Amino acid sequence: MADKKNLLLLFDHPTEPVFMDKGKRVTVFDVPDSFLTDRYRPISNEVQSRVGDKVEQRVPVREISIPDLRIPMSLGRDEQFSLFLPKHRRIAGRLIDIFMNMRSVDDLQSVAVYARDRVNPVLFNYALSVALLHRPDTQGLDLPSFSQTFPDRFIDSQVIRKMREESFVVQPGSRMPITIPRDYTASDLDPEHRLWYFREDLGINLHHWHWHLVYPFEASDRSIVAKDRRGELFYYMHQQVIARYNAERFSNNLARVLPFNNLRDPIAEGYFPKMDSLVASRAWPPRFESTRLSDLNREADQLNVEIGDLERWRDRIYEAIHQGFVMDERGNRVPLDEATGIDTLGNMIESSILSPNRVLVISP
Repeated sequence: MADKKNLLLLFDHPTEPVFMDKGKRVTVFDVPDSFLTDRYRPISNEVQSRVGDKVEQRVPVREISIPDLRIPMSLGRDEQFSLFLPKHRRIAGRLIDIFMNMRSVDDLQSVAVYARDRVNPVLFNYALSVALLHRPDTQGLDLPSFSQTFPDRFIDSQVIRKMREESFVVQPGSRMPITIPRDYTASDLDPEHRLWYFREDLGINLHHWHWHLVYPFEASDRSIVAKDRRGELFYYMHQQVIARYNAERFSNNLARVLPFNNLRDPIAEGYFPKMDSLVASRAWPPRFESTRLSDLNREADQLNVEIGDLERWRDRIYEAIHQGFVMDERGNRVPLDEATGIDTLGNMIESSILSPNRVLVISP
């Protein structure tokens, strides 16, 4: 029987082939030839032989019949994976279903090893993380931090280059410490610059990633999504972040954050982020001063959202609150009472499969 802890090794060095050594103990997966990609099948023995006597542990991988991975593989390995794209959420949901439906840890290990070199690395990390958190036979595993698996999301590429040089070229004992510079998001001339530390905080951004591991948008097993008071906790979590943000503003002699009521008004402040978006796994572009939101039409991502859509969704939420009920997809009234009203509203705003009517409110 496979040791479930070995599944954590699949997060290590996500862009390297699965048969390369992993972990603090030099561990190698013994991958069946049929599981190797066409690129690595002819050279796997040569590459694995480089590790030689350094191998401390070998993990046997059982050859099984692999489920259909065409949908997860439809997202290229070099493409940007974003949970905010409905197309990508459906792809991720399919891979989560595959991992969740494996009968045993052995079968899960086999299909995960097979999929690792074939699907998008961030998609793989997300789907396997969700499965390990929700499968009964993989409970208790301490998932590696996303910052450990993808440090390039947090640290400047020049620093990464210096780290690699010191770790791979320079021998232990002669290595120099690497200083990670503070990447400010503005200049001292801008008062908002005082809060760069909060907006770029690793912990807050990692929390956002982890939220979507615990509370995925979609899965065929509804119990993975439909957790107790999920919508209420969604509201509470965001309310707490804004409350802490306001407290930080007060501590820096800044006023409370202003509501953005008119979506067609320009955004006065510019912003120049230094951290990639974790959930969207892409670098945020700068936002210059007085930028306006604009309609979005990206055919490749099957995404077409207009400012008018945002306004209609907002107005429908207001209307539901004032009426005291929401109309579900069958035309039935879902009451917004004191016991469950905030839970229903939270599910509507996040727009998971728990939303009572995704066609009516927030369904890009």
